[in-house]
Amino acid sequence: RRRRGPLQQQQARRSMPKRAHPTTTTTTTTRTTTRTRAERSRRETMAEANLATMKQLLAKSDGRDKLCATIQYALMFIHAGQPGKVKKVQGNVASARKVFRVMKPVETLAPIITDPFGTKALKNSEDPKLMFLVKRAQMLLMALYFGGDHLVWAKSAGVLEDAETANMAKKVSMYSWFGGSVCKALVEMFELSKLVSNTNAKLKSLQDREGEEAEDERKETRAKADAMALKRTFTVCHAFVQATLALGLVDALPLKPRTLGFLGVTASVMNIYLMLPGSFKPQLKAKRG
Repeated sequence: RRRRGPLQQQQARRSMPKRAHPTTTTTTTTRTTTRTRAERSRRETMAEANLATMKQLLAKSDGRDKLCATIQYALMFIHAGQPGKVKKVQGNVASARKVFRVMKPVETLAPIITDPFGTKALKNSEDPKLMFLVKRAQMLLMALYFGGDHLVWAKSAGVLEDAETANMAKKVSMYSWFGGSVCKALVEMFELSKLVSNTNAKLKSLQDREGEEAEDERKETRAKADAMALKRTFTVCHAFVQATLALGLVDALPLKPRTLGFLGVTASVMNIYLMLPGSFKPQLKAKRG
């Protein structure tokens, strides 16, 4: 065998694969394991948080009602007005929702029952009287909506036999829902304008102050105002979707069943999002030390 020269031996050593240092390999494995455990822990925490949120939502009768409403209007979107099993199931789901609304008229009228003339409400509020009347009108209209809805359910359950009375109750219920939704939108728009005015006044009072603490307070004020403004705007949009749906269900607007189903699913999902704890939470940064 020919003996290799120094140059050939050096080239052979370079071409050989380098062995990883034991310490480097151990460190890399430890880092990978730590990342995997951290990722798994984060996923488990998120899953537990989602389950807790769903549990809080379903613990309320309103949450169960809106979930059933989502299913009801999704089935309406699927059957598109055509007779069949899907339409029958949709009617059964709509009837099942009434259980969650048994005491809704009384609950809605509770502020009027406890304070008929609004003496306490006007004393504790700086809102104009017109806005007070709009809020009272919203309560009355929503109570009429739930009451008329109860009569419609009584007809479908066989308790009420007069079809004409049930038809009139449906019209009163839907038009009241429309009026209550419009009143809700007006109240939210008024609250939004008041929020903008109060936030501008507070930021103006903080302009003369300097330093990191004042800057943090300004950022916190803006973050809270932005979150509340987003929630108010979202509620206004939800109210208008509900108003359109109410007019469509009473045939005041020429909307097809599939369009009504889409509007119903949209309104129900928006309502569920509004009910979720932690929705529209301000993005606040940690204060510096």
